[in-house]
Amino acid sequence: MVESKQQVDLRVISNQVGARPTPRSEGSTSPDIQLRPWVVVPEPSEADIEELKKQRIACGWHSERIPMWKEEIQSGTRYVWFIHTRTPTGLTETAGMISLYLYDPSDLSVADMRAPPPQAGGRVEIGALFIYPEYRRQGIAEAAFRELEQKAAEVGATTITVNTMAPSETVRRYERIGYQQYKKEKKYKLQDVLGLGLTEEYCYAAFLEKKIA
Repeated sequence: MVESKQQVDLRVISNQVGARPTPRSEGSTSPDIQLRPWVVVPEPSEADIEELKKQRIACGWHSERIPMWKEEIQSGTRYVWFIHTRTPTGLTETAGMISLYLYDPSDLSVADMRAPPPQAGGRVEIGALFIYPEYRRQGIAEAAFRELEQKAAEVGATTITVNTMAPSETVRRYERIGYQQYKKEKKYKLQDVLGLGLTEEYCYAAFLEKKIA
């Protein structure tokens, strides 16, 4: 069972992470990123809501879920960050977004950390990842993953999960950073997949996991 202190800790981390850049080792070529939390209390800013809508429309998925994400953040089961890169003159415009999900009632193999006892465990999901095209192929997504893995470990998570469209070239990107596939199943609607110009095989999702403790 997850102690209430862990929930408080993750809220603190969520509020502080925007003020603390991802540390880099000397000589590292990894991008210098900063995660800014989406703050919804007392109310989210209109600018942040518009930015989320812009990103979800750009990626083609789940713009309708933004109100639900707000509720999940308020309940302590989801955290959303905007991804910025840092330059010598300061932050860039938003480069993308990423989310940490602590409880998926429809599939506890994805996230069960905030599940009611005795179902609660140590699994959390990294999801809703999006990087604007002009910021891709710079290692930003991988740097954001490392940051969230660290934060999840600090509050007691033992396993990170992620799911993605199943074609092997997509899965291999996650395998290169330590994730292993544990199941594959149909997840996406055919009309949505075809609407993105993809083939039917993209209706299937690969579910991957990585042990962090």
